[in-house]
Amino acid sequence: MKNFTLILVVLIVFSIEANSQIPNSGFEVWEDYFDNGYGCNPPFNTYLKPDLWVGSLPYSCETYSFSLERNNESYPLGTGMYSLKIQADIPNGVRGVAISSDAPDPMTNWIPQPSFEMGYRPESLFLYYKCFPHEGDSIIANIYLYKDGVVIGNPYWLTTQTVPEWTPLEIPMTYYNTEIPDSATILFVTGAYIQHSESILYVDNLSFSGFVSANSEKLLDKNINIYPNPANEFFTIEIDESVYNNQTLYIFNIVGELVKIEQIQSIKHNINIEDLHAGIYIVEIDNVECSSKQKLIIKR
Repeated sequence: MKNFTLILVVLIVFSIEANSQIPNSGFEVWEDYFDNGYGCNPPFNTYLKPDLWVGSLPYSCETYSFSLERNNESYPLGTGMYSLKIQADIPNGVRGVAISSDAPDPMTNWIPQPSFEMGYRPESLFLYYKCFPHEGDSIIANIYLYKDGVVIGNPYWLTTQTVPEWTPLEIPMTYYNTEIPDSATILFVTGAYIQHSESILYVDNLSFSGFVSANSEKLLDKNINIYPNPANEFFTIEIDESVYNNQTLYIFNIVGELVKIEQIQSIKHNINIEDLHAGIYIVEIDNVECSSKQKLIIKR
């Protein structure tokens, strides 16, 4: 039972299209985050944050507070274990924000900096959410699209309504010109000009290619075969020609760390794993429509 639980922890949902991906779009990978700001002395406060996302810390590192929290629930069911909870702590200076960045200072003059690569013009951002705004707070999703560091599109979505159940949301993209963005950043806020600590936003399974569903992942699983398993020095991946589309392969270890990434060049592709230790891994294969996640055992 312990091994099964550990395997579930590393079921990662990434949505990939062309040359871009929304970082940790299913909020399944989490890491330690240290508040070692100016004037702080060890031991620093340690938080959990989603990998490649960051939130707001308090005025003082003597206060334990953070705008991001791992929610032990994923939607749709069967797509993972976690979602992201965003909440302010106004008395301690924590704004209710989440931003798709790992930079120490991801914003300049309140404008986010580019955080992940693009290479095409997405038509919409798709996600699932539920929210609980308090006393007029505006729940906001903001997408910044850049070309050479300049914002060329800034679509956003806003609501002041309570949405108590998981709900699909499509945010159409808007552009200022006809250029193709080379990077993007996603920002969530639980209140713009007014913020209360009681306002909460939950989000999960972001994608530029359509709503993530458990059914689409299972469909691709049936068309992908990994062998031998257990493996030793290499394994082979075979993808049915009907679903092959220049997939990218990711291998994660049992604690959710990405240990190998490789582009699949043909419907039958050998993967060298001599550099990986014996143990249990998760192999994920993604394309623009769906993803497959399978357990791999390396034995020596």
